[in-house]
Amino acid sequence: MVMSRQRNAPHPPLRGALSRRETELSEDALMSKALSPRERADQSVARGQVRGVALALIAILATTAHATTFRVFGSAGAEAALTPPNDASPLNPNNVAAIPYSTNTADANAIIELMPDDKAWKFRLKARADASDRAADHIEAGEALLQLNPKPWLDVTAGRVIEKWGTGYAWNPTSFIGPKKNPADPNDRLSAYSGLEMLKTDLFVRGTNISLYALQHAAFAARVYRLVNDTDISLVLHRDRNGTQQGIAVARVFGDALELHGEAARRKVLLGGQYTFKNSLNIVAEVYRSGDGATSAEMRSICQLAEDGDLLDANAEYQPLQMARNYGFLRGDLPFGKNEVELITITNLRDRSSIIRATYTRKLTPRVNAYVIETEFAGKRDSEFALIQIARQTIFGLRVYF
Repeated sequence: MVMSRQRNAPHPPLRGALSRRETELSEDALMSKALSPRERADQSVARGQVRGVALALIAILATTAHATTFRVFGSAGAEAALTPPNDASPLNPNNVAAIPYSTNTADANAIIELMPDDKAWKFRLKARADASDRAADHIEAGEALLQLNPKPWLDVTAGRVIEKWGTGYAWNPTSFIGPKKNPADPNDRLSAYSGLEMLKTDLFVRGTNISLYALQHAAFAARVYRLVNDTDISLVLHRDRNGTQQGIAVARVFGDALELHGEAARRKVLLGGQYTFKNSLNIVAEVYRSGDGATSAEMRSICQLAEDGDLLDANAEYQPLQMARNYGFLRGDLPFGKNEVELITITNLRDRSSIIRATYTRKLTPRVNAYVIETEFAGKRDSEFALIQIARQTIFGLRVYF
C-alpha cells in the first residue's frame, strides 16, 4: 500500500496462492470486547473523518489537469452473518450482551491514484464506506498521501499512510506503526485497514533502504531493510511518549516452494514458514509468543468477575487472541478451477482452546466472488475461546472487484 521502492519480505511463489478472493473472519466485530454493551456504544464514532475525505477529493480535482495517469480500482461487497449467542459463556449468560442472531453489512472501497509520466510524484486516496443494519453508517479515508520522487535515491511521502512491517502471516510483533493485524483475518479481506498521519522519507543507499518517519505527538520511527545472502532483513525502531521499541524481521525463500520467516521484538517472538505443493496447496504454520499475554491467574479473575455478576468489567478485560502467552496458527488453502477452499485454526497453546474457520469461495465471473465462511470455537469451559460470546458464526458473502 505504501508507494515506495522499498522491498518487503518476499513471498513470491507462496503468496501467489493468497489473493483478494480470500474470505477471512472479521473478528473485530465477532470476537472482541466490542460485543459487550460498553463497547457496542463506541460503534457510532469515526464520522469526523468525512471532512478529510472531502478535502482529499478536492485535492484530486485540483491536480487532475496536470496528471497523465489516472486509475480507480477497488471492491464492493455485502455479507449476511448468523451469530447465535453463546449462553454457556460466563460473559454472556442468557445473552445479556444482546447479541443479534443475524447481521447484514455492506461496504465499498475505492482507491484513486494520480501519477505523471515522469513519475515525479504520486497521489493516492483510499476511501471506504460502511453500512450495517446494526450500527451507524460511516465513510472514512483509510489512506490519503502525496509522494514526491525528487531523486532516484530519495522518496518523500506525506499524509495518511498504511505501513506494513514484518514478515509474519498471522502476527507481526515488529509492526509498531502499522494497522494491528487480526490473526483470524490476516489478509484484511474487506480492505478495512487505516493508516497513520506521517511524514516519511525513503533513502536508497547501495542496496539498503532506510525509511525515516515523523509521526504525531512527537513520535518517530525508522526501518532499515537489506537483502543479505538471499535473506531479507529489516531492523525497526519506534519511539513515542511510552518509550522506545526495537525489533528485527527476517524471511528467506528456498527454491520455489518453501519460505521461512521470523520476527522478534521486546517480549514478543514469532517463528513460521509456508510451503506450496505442486497441486497449489499452500500450508502456513506459525508459533507466536507474547510476554504481555494474560496469566492463568488473570484468566481466572475474569471468570470470577463474571461469576460475581460484574459482567461489564469482565467483558472489558476479555480480549480474545490476546489472553494467552503462546498461540499456534495453521492454515491450508487449495484453489481448484473456479473454487477455493481454506481452513484456519488458531490455538491457545496453554488451554488448548481453538478457533476453527472454514471458507469456500466460488468465482462466479472474473470480477465477482461468492463465499461462505463457517467459524466454530472449541475448548473447555472457562478456556479462552469457550468464553466467546457467540456460539458460532456463519457468513454468506458476495464481492465485486473493479
